[in-house]
Amino acid sequence: MAMLKSAVLWRKRFGIDELLGVDLGLPELEKVVFYHGADREGHPVCYNVWRIQLLERNIREQLDFSPNGICSMVQVTDLKNSPPMLGKHHGVTCQSLALLQDNYPEFVAKKVFINVPWWYLAANKVMSPFLTQRTKSKIVFCSPDRSAETLFRNRRGPRQRGLHGGVAVWKLRVLGWEVSYGAEFAPDAEGRYTVIVEKMRKVPAHEEPIMKGSFKAAGPDKVVLAVDNRASKKKKLLLYRFRVKSTATEPAA
Repeated sequence: MAMLKSAVLWRKRFGIDELLGVDLGLPELEKVVFYHGADREGHPVCYNVWRIQLLERNIREQLDFSPNGICSMVQVTDLKNSPPMLGKHHGVTCQSLALLQDNYPEFVAKKVFINVPWWYLAANKVMSPFLTQRTKSKIVFCSPDRSAETLFRNRRGPRQRGLHGGVAVWKLRVLGWEVSYGAEFAPDAEGRYTVIVEKMRKVPAHEEPIMKGSFKAAGPDKVVLAVDNRASKKKKLLLYRFRVKSTATEPAA
């Protein structure tokens, strides 16, 4: 009850109702701070860099405070290219976290950090033993190579397949060849089958071809390119490049 009273007083001091009608004059933020879709429990997902106006507006527009409604959200924070958590950056982050915890109690069902740098992951491991189990269950840290998979696993709805789908195009060459080459589509979801894109076969040295391929996927699954050199005792040089072309339009802010 004390926390609730404190939050009400803070809202009056901060002028929350007036803030909703204020034009902050930062149109560039519309593409990096937005709500889009929901997680598998129905919580609206907020992709944001701390912004009270957006948070307040979407609490009113997207949350349902009826007895059986969804009254909390999932927040996603992208830490790509973020500076080390030292000095003023550390202080601002701590202040932002304190503001959210003190004045919006229980509004966040889960906090997901994506593209987390290695030093952030290391610091989290050090601090983890001091956090309660309840707090740890609400926070997810994802390294860059796990971010897309984690976002897909925590989202639902008809737009998620289009949002994450695309066409993978690749070229590769092995100098000297005499290796086996193949490609397959490997879905992560249970109950789905692996698709053979290129059947595994041995490529002789005299061909010296450039292997090309493409595959269109509906979700954030994997296309696995396999080059097997176990039949040779010599190391081979593999040259390759790939591109993933999106088949969907990014969500509007």
